[in-house]
Amino acid sequence: MSSVQPSEIIDVFRADIDAGDFNVAALVADDTGCDWAYSVGLDRCHGHPELLIVGLDAPIAGAVIEVLGKEIADGRRLTEGVPVRLLGGLELQVRGVDELWLERGEWFDLGREVMAHWGERWPATLQLVWADATGAFPQRPGDPHWTLRQPLLASA
Repeated sequence: MSSVQPSEIIDVFRADIDAGDFNVAALVADDTGCDWAYSVGLDRCHGHPELLIVGLDAPIAGAVIEVLGKEIADGRRLTEGVPVRLLGGLELQVRGVDELWLERGEWFDLGREVMAHWGERWPATLQLVWADATGAFPQRPGDPHWTLRQPLLASA
């Protein structure tokens, strides 16, 4: 059984984007973090910020990004501060990801490598934040800027 090499994944992502499609990177965390998923190609192919969701199991996170990415490809637009509800009742809030994370965070290493092929930097990204069991969305109490400008790593 052969394993897939990172260069093969990068080549597949680039070929799909060249064909006008986006991809989803759904990553399983190690013991120091949590699972997450993000889109690669929504910006280049559909003029929409990339999407990120953190803290859901990788297959679920990837499915959320896939569903919303297909809706974006069909013309939907997500905006910071506007709630999103998926079939099945999952409610999400849309928040911007801080520039520092876009440029330096390890979250988007695969995406950055894919986009380097076209000489592009990692684009604007929107984070989809999910509520905890009580229905509360994560935020830092007392900081009105937290909800829209700081990257949230996971819901409580």
